[in-house]
Amino acid sequence: MITLESVFKRYGSRTIIHDLSFSVEKGEIVGFLGPNGSGKTTTLRMIAGYTAASAGRVSVAGYDMATQNDVAASHIGYLPEHPPLYDTLDVTAYLRFVAKAKGVARSEAAAELARVVAACRLEDVARREIYKLSKGYRQRVGLAQALLGKPQVLLLDEPTIGLDPGQLHEARDLIRSFGAEHAVLFSTHILAEVTMICKRVAIINNGRLLAIDSPSGLQRALEQTNRVSLQVTAPADELRQELLSVDGVRTVQVEADDGDRLRVECQVEARDGVEAAIARAVAPRWPLHSLGRLEPTLENIFLQYVSEG
Repeated sequence: MITLESVFKRYGSRTIIHDLSFSVEKGEIVGFLGPNGSGKTTTLRMIAGYTAASAGRVSVAGYDMATQNDVAASHIGYLPEHPPLYDTLDVTAYLRFVAKAKGVARSEAAAELARVVAACRLEDVARREIYKLSKGYRQRVGLAQALLGKPQVLLLDEPTIGLDPGQLHEARDLIRSFGAEHAVLFSTHILAEVTMICKRVAIINNGRLLAIDSPSGLQRALEQTNRVSLQVTAPADELRQELLSVDGVRTVQVEADDGDRLRVECQVEARDGVEAAIARAVAPRWPLHSLGRLEPTLENIFLQYVSEG
């Protein structure tokens, strides 16, 4: 449903997006993860047809966005970072206006409005002016306008930004429910969201795609983030040499901790038994106060990719 092939975006001499390629299928929610300024919004705007790629090909529902974006538009629901709301209209009047702009037939408009109002749980505020709505309800109205016209593709740019914890939970549930019938590209810089919502994660930084996989697949791909942490009372140089001699230990970082204790992190191979080997090497020689395994998380995987990008 969404395909990018070797896409570049340039503004003058500055290249914003570099050789970007990935796809999103129907029934799939892909998290588009990256720090602020990484190129997420620019990519979504190219997919939505707001701006054109400088090179490469962007297609939506089989239509080339360079030559058929007017046809492709009917297949796209787009929620920008700042929802395009008209504050003086009430929710129903605004959605009726959007339905007309999207070309929804008059005979189908009432049923279509009822569908998106129910899907986004807007029944309680359907006749309320938009300027009176909370941030959470405004985001729901933005989602509702994106759903109008039954688009096959949903592009959601930071849809949960600025929401309180209760609103976050509701927004995530809504987005998750859309995944069954749409191809959803969901932009965020919040790491926890992609594990809760997304089937796959695309990590982008400085306009370059660093990785794309399932959250669990990314964890397997970066097994070098496995670390063993320990606290020891020992001479730093001798301890470092002893640990580096242990099979499965790749690197050792030693820092001073409380008193004469040292805090140590060992980057280790992703296999069983490394912690036990470290304990056998250290405990007979020096007081070993604590030892534990730090498993890979999406956060340190993301930071690892960005730092190496």
